[in-house]
Amino acid sequence: MRHVMTALVIALMCAPGSRALAAATPSVPVVGVVDFYAATSLGSFEGGSLERFAADDLSGQLVRAGGGQMAVAPRRSVRQAEASLGWRTDDALRFDRLRALARATGADQLVVGWITLLTVDGGGSDEGGPPAAEASVVVQVFDAASGQIVTSVSAKASTLLGTRTVMAERTLHAALSPTVAALLVTLARVP
Repeated sequence: MRHVMTALVIALMCAPGSRALAAATPSVPVVGVVDFYAATSLGSFEGGSLERFAADDLSGQLVRAGGGQMAVAPRRSVRQAEASLGWRTDDALRFDRLRALARATGADQLVVGWITLLTVDGGGSDEGGPPAAEASVVVQVFDAASGQIVTSVSAKASTLLGTRTVMAERTLHAALSPTVAALLVTLARVP
C-alpha cells in the first residue's frame, strides 16, 4: 500500500497540470519559469528559440539546486499555459499577464528573464581571433500574491570555441548559473 501511495504522489507531481503539483506538495511554494524575453531578435539558431532554451535551462538549474524548498512547475505546463493565454514574449513586461499566467500554472511566483545581450562571433577576424560569445541576462521574481517584482539579478558571461548554437547555449547557461543562488534566497523568503 505504501508503494502505491508513493507512486500516486509521483504521478501527480509529474502530471502536465501544475495544479496537481501544487496539490501534491502544499507546504512548498510553486515556481514557474516563463519563456525569456529579448528586446531584439536573437537571430536564427539550430534547435529553436534561445529565449525558450534560457527558460528551460534556468528551470533545470532551479530544480537541481532547490533542495525541496520549492516545487518548480514543469516547463511543459508553463508552455501549455502560455499557449492557452495567447502569450507573447513582451507579456513578460505586463504584470496583469504575469498574474494570469501564475493563475493558469498554479504558481506562487514566476521567474521572468531578459536576455539583454547575446553576441556570437564566429572568429576568423582580421586578427585571427577564436570564435567567441558573450551574454548578459536579467532575472526577476514576480510574486503573484502581491503582483510585484520582488527581486532582480543581473549576470553576464562569455565563452570561446564551438558552433554558433553551442556557444550561444553555453554562454547563456554560464550567465544564468550565478543567478540561481540569489533566486533561491528570494524564493525561500517570499510567503
